[in-house]
Amino acid sequence: MKNNKLIFSFLLSLIMVFSSCEDLEVEDLNAASLADVYANPSDILSVVEGQYTLWWDGIQKNEPNMALSVTGEGISASWGNWGMFDLGAKPRLPFNNTLAYGNRFILTQPWIRNNQVLGAIREALFVLESEFGGQLIDPETNTDLTANVLANSKVLQGLALGWNALLFDQSYVADETLSEDELANIEFVPYPEVAAAAVQKFEEAAAIFESNPSAEISQIPGQVMSGAEAAAFCRNYAAMILAYSARTSAETEALDWAKIVSLTNTPMVKDFSPNGDGGFSWWSRLLIQGQLSLWSRMSQRIVNMMEGGTGGPTTVDTQTTTAPYPWPENTNTLPAITNPVDKRLNIYTVHVAGNTFQPARGYHFFSNRRSIRYVDYLLQYTGPIAHLTKNEMGLIRAEALVRTGGDKSAAVGFINDRRVSVGELAAVAASASNDQILDAIYYEHFVEHYLDGVAKPWMNRRRTTVERHGLIPGTVRQLPVPASELDLRGLPVYTFGGDN
Repeated sequence: MKNNKLIFSFLLSLIMVFSSCEDLEVEDLNAASLADVYANPSDILSVVEGQYTLWWDGIQKNEPNMALSVTGEGISASWGNWGMFDLGAKPRLPFNNTLAYGNRFILTQPWIRNNQVLGAIREALFVLESEFGGQLIDPETNTDLTANVLANSKVLQGLALGWNALLFDQSYVADETLSEDELANIEFVPYPEVAAAAVQKFEEAAAIFESNPSAEISQIPGQVMSGAEAAAFCRNYAAMILAYSARTSAETEALDWAKIVSLTNTPMVKDFSPNGDGGFSWWSRLLIQGQLSLWSRMSQRIVNMMEGGTGGPTTVDTQTTTAPYPWPENTNTLPAITNPVDKRLNIYTVHVAGNTFQPARGYHFFSNRRSIRYVDYLLQYTGPIAHLTKNEMGLIRAEALVRTGGDKSAAVGFINDRRVSVGELAAVAASASNDQILDAIYYEHFVEHYLDGVAKPWMNRRRTTVERHGLIPGTVRQLPVPASELDLRGLPVYTFGGDN
């Protein structure tokens, strides 16, 4: 039973310890041997595939997406729900990393879920090796399940590690390779190392899919992928993790952009947009409250840019009287914009007269533009939930090409994709300077993907090398390890944001 106790100990650290005061139930695996728990080989595959829902639950629903989308000025909302007001306040405040903070789930939700995924996958791979000799054959169908278990396990490890790297300044890198002693003494790892581990897992998954074309990702609604298609998805997702892991412009410039070019040489076959299931497991709060005018609006900073303003983080831009940024004091509404510079403004949003936000919380929250980009989703919470699209990956590849001295004609092709055909803006020329092309890349990120995935504007603003696109000074650039975890480990509590 020593190995069984090792697994149980590890799960306790990756579920109970990580969850701390969050009241999660943990099954006592000491009550049965692992062979009993996984009596049927297909049970292992079921456990692995079930972790996709847990991963989604940790990042894409309420927390941390809503608060980070506000602080990153993708959407604007002054309500207290999910920490939106706290992270949107001006001047920016330090993140309240305390046990008593009512919105601590901004931290604990992704921390718990991602580490639960890592614990469950480690256990499954341990069982695969210790109980089944590294090969799984379904006795009922005589089907070899090994490649499916391995490939999906690596994808999930990449997702969990990758999002820990994108969100937290440090976290655990825990997988099946750790020895008993290493598990007992596991320590935090800085986010660049966590991101590198995530990239490695995605590359391992890609190799398995290429060697086993029948292996597939099948438990994400609307996203069945196998063989070369799954391999391309894995490498592109790894490229996104690597690109978005930078916290500052200096870190962005120091990234291995040649690696990102390599990872994106084969594009994704389709958008990674899981289908909503009506609000049961696969849904996105950002596509619900993010598109209801009583709850939130498109950030005035993006509105300003789309109407020809500069959208700078520290300047007052009144060169466009129809969309000044920041929103003028003691003003409840601005005129409708009938002929915007970027035509997408009247395609992705509609004018709503007046504001329901409280002036006492700050006029900087105000905006007249309600998002309707994915308005069909509001009907029944079904349909695609854009998480990582081909267009977004094109922008990431374009940036990599520019930063490595690659094909600028190809780079501007990605930029002009929707900029010209939908926005009716002038095409960016391949002869433009690198700075001009990079400015256009980030602009496209904010216009096209402010409602996609998780906190995309926040991640792009913190890493941009274009000053006008950066975060408001004092904005938190990464999340600390939750106070509950630090307290249990006897470590001092720390935080980021404000003057920290």
